[in-house]
Amino acid sequence: MGNGGTATTIFDKILSFIDYTNQNIFLTGKAGTGKTTLLRQIKEKSSKKMVVVAPTGVAAMNAKGTTINSFFQLPTGSFFPGDISLENLQSGIVSIQSVVSDLSYNREKLSLLRELKLLVIDEVSMVRCDLMDVIDAILRSVRKNNEPFGGVQLLLIGDLYQLPPVAKREDWAFLSKAYASPYFFEAHVIRRNPLLQIELTTVFRQTEPEFINILNSIRNNQISTDALALLNERYDPLFSASDELNPIIITSHNAEANAINKQKLDEIPGTEYTFTGEVNGEFREAGMMAEQVLKLKEGAQIMFIKNDTGEDRKFYNGKIGKVKSIINGEICISFPGEDDLQLEKSSWQSFEYKTDQDEAIVQQQVGEFSQYPIKLAWAVTIHKSQGLTFDSAIIDAGKSFIAGQVYVALSRVRTLSGLILKSKISTESLRSNAEVISYMKPADEEELDSILVAEQEKYILQLVLDHFTLTRMLSGLEVIVSHPEVVKLNLPEYKSLFTQLNKSVTDLITLADRFQMQVKKLHKESGFKEQQALQDRIDSALVYFKKEITMLLLNPLNKNIRVKPKNKVQQQVQSLFIKYRQVIENRITLMHFAAELLKEPVKVGDYRSWISKHQLPVSTKPDTASGNQESVTLQLF
Repeated sequence: MGNGGTATTIFDKILSFIDYTNQNIFLTGKAGTGKTTLLRQIKEKSSKKMVVVAPTGVAAMNAKGTTINSFFQLPTGSFFPGDISLENLQSGIVSIQSVVSDLSYNREKLSLLRELKLLVIDEVSMVRCDLMDVIDAILRSVRKNNEPFGGVQLLLIGDLYQLPPVAKREDWAFLSKAYASPYFFEAHVIRRNPLLQIELTTVFRQTEPEFINILNSIRNNQISTDALALLNERYDPLFSASDELNPIIITSHNAEANAINKQKLDEIPGTEYTFTGEVNGEFREAGMMAEQVLKLKEGAQIMFIKNDTGEDRKFYNGKIGKVKSIINGEICISFPGEDDLQLEKSSWQSFEYKTDQDEAIVQQQVGEFSQYPIKLAWAVTIHKSQGLTFDSAIIDAGKSFIAGQVYVALSRVRTLSGLILKSKISTESLRSNAEVISYMKPADEEELDSILVAEQEKYILQLVLDHFTLTRMLSGLEVIVSHPEVVKLNLPEYKSLFTQLNKSVTDLITLADRFQMQVKKLHKESGFKEQQALQDRIDSALVYFKKEITMLLLNPLNKNIRVKPKNKVQQQVQSLFIKYRQVIENRITLMHFAAELLKEPVKVGDYRSWISKHQLPVSTKPDTASGNQESVTLQLF
């Protein structure tokens, strides 16, 4: 990649959007196009403070993240975006307003949400619209920022042609008053603020053009009679498994898959062995990839549920084998035409996100689950098959498959010859949802370069304007007001001061927000062609806010700081005032810093280097005796 706004490959372009813009993105692509690989690259390479969440425990474990409900501490159920008085109209539905008003995050969680720059939601096809609106409302409230998602950049990853969101019928009867469909893109915040859609198109799982074309035509509701006939040539209702070929059955329900696996295991003569997984720390059962109680017999068909690590990899996620022997607790697995494998236990970790002392977002391991990385594999559900690859599989599309499930099942298999259909596939069972087809409008790859440059320019301006964001002055004041010693004092003169300061800060925040909107509007009209006009507005804002902040905040604070404290409690309060004054003075310093950033013209070829230099937090305290103001943390409370 060069230093400007362009990038060489689609992966590079997406990484550039993540690191050098604040553009919200929906990253999509057919099954097997590398979405998971790209997510891994983003986690490894991006400099942004990020969190990865997913709608289910299994999806969160696959993404090495946490669930949405766990991260945001949300109750189970559905959320209504309307008036709070509707909260009790139906059991199991809570108003979004009440969720936000009832928030009780601890200081650590608040710090995490305020430091967050990038929120990644994996398997977003399963996320409902109301959940997206809750996330938006929480982030706006906690971050005191009325931009979509509180100014946090969103990366949504998933394939809308695969598994849809689940909504209880009785819940949806109520939610449908506010939403056109349950899909995430119907969220009010996304309807008002469309996402940039980027589609990965190169398929890595399948290599047969014939099979890839069939899968593509299914996605687009355009399967031809000839393609359907070719697919149905794989119909074999009398297929009988053999020792050489015993394909896994892909079913729609857990109960059915479990019943098939239990029946097949029971049919095998011999001793049944039980292997119990070990849990250390916090590990939710819903996130367990392997079974906590694994029951096996010699001759059982199994599937690996994890990729092997190291250079000499013997198995992959979805590889089928057989239990050759179980001797003294040692499990040996055999594969057709390959060497046997002595099985070893694997471990899965559960994580939560925290901020460290330097305000970096870190993933902290809170639990571990240890078990053999296999499960019985005569049958598996559609949900559990996501992300897996099979050499062969049996699919019965006549058994209550919903929209998208036939596509998911078919796309798990590498080749057309690896498919065995227990029932013929009709055009009706292949029907994709009209809402999805209507919504999908991915950008052309050629367009992305110009969009990237435009978004980089917006991001540069936002990084400048962020220094005029005054919400830290409000949160700093809240720390003083809620301090136990201040509450205990309960002095009228302090109450009056806090009321005055609160009103002044709130009014200034409103003015600062209005100023930022005006500058963005000016930029939208002429971009950086009129950079001097933008600079003039920033210079004027610096003069105005410095004067107002000094008069409305610093002068009243200094007046109280100069009063000699009468006791230790007043001395402690005075110490809090001094810290708060420093927060305010730091903000003025940052405004001065911001006013210098666009004085020299910023050229397109320099956008990336400019962003790399300026997107990290700016220090406002000297770290040497000479007063060098290059690097220090701003978080004083």
